[in-house]
Amino acid sequence: MFQLIEQERKTSPLTRPLLPCLSKYHTINLTCGCPNECVYCYAQSYDFHPGWGTVVYYSNMVERLKKSLPRMRRKPELVYFSTASEPFLPVERILNDLYEIVSLLLRYGVFILISTKCVIPDNFVELFKKYKDKIHVQIGITTCDDKIRQTLEPRAASVAERLDNLRRLITSGLKAEARIDPLTPSLTDTEESIINLFKALSECGVQNGVASFMFLRYGIDISDKIIVGSWSLKKIAKQYYNYKVTDYCGSGTIWLPSTDYRKTKLSAIKKIAGDYGIVLNLCRCKNKDITSECCHPELLNSSSSFIQESFL
Repeated sequence: MFQLIEQERKTSPLTRPLLPCLSKYHTINLTCGCPNECVYCYAQSYDFHPGWGTVVYYSNMVERLKKSLPRMRRKPELVYFSTASEPFLPVERILNDLYEIVSLLLRYGVFILISTKCVIPDNFVELFKKYKDKIHVQIGITTCDDKIRQTLEPRAASVAERLDNLRRLITSGLKAEARIDPLTPSLTDTEESIINLFKALSECGVQNGVASFMFLRYGIDISDKIIVGSWSLKKIAKQYYNYKVTDYCGSGTIWLPSTDYRKTKLSAIKKIAGDYGIVLNLCRCKNKDITSECCHPELLNSSSSFIQESFL
């Protein structure tokens, strides 16, 4: 459970993401804070993060968007849900607001990009089916082992629920892919784990995916309590600090496993994906030392297309 604090947002509901690949578009965060409590979450290091167990809900977002959107001389081309919160937070009034906001944007012809680790309700799938060329959904999933999922993402949707998301979206003719990010060294990037994952994804009809490794940054606690068998987050932290990105999200500093480690692992993962008929792309914002690909669809004449450049 978590505490929900209601506030009114004083700034625009539409903001510009700091990620270079999305910076020319917009994002909406209906909440500050997230109940999923993913142990690697970068948002926990932000000064405005309310702390685990608390979610701030912006109750006036629908009203503000209804007023501001018609006045915009240039309507948003793409809106991303969301950069620092879970869009499908399992609270009825928040889901109702999300539905109204997404419906409004779609009526204005805005392309919607969604990334989620929670259950997508059926009424959203029905809405998306009416605007198939304007919807692209990424389901975060890095393992088929629900015990590992519970350790890394304790309050997010189960593995079975996320696979069901993909199955329902794809059978409805919607653009949906697996967001295999963040992979965790020596835990979710093993050959056995990856084979099990892509087998399950292929059975859901998945044809595209994106992948990248977990990064560390200032303010993210590496706790000795995060343990799976002989694996611990504290132990694998030693694999980090070999590769540093100093301009992530503008001016942020993050650490990743070494170039050689990521290059070797991602090459093997891409091959396994191909064996199951899945095209895998990579996040260039975190991996510009090994790729020019992007983990988000690019808009072209108001429709999305995957970047198909090879990497590695």
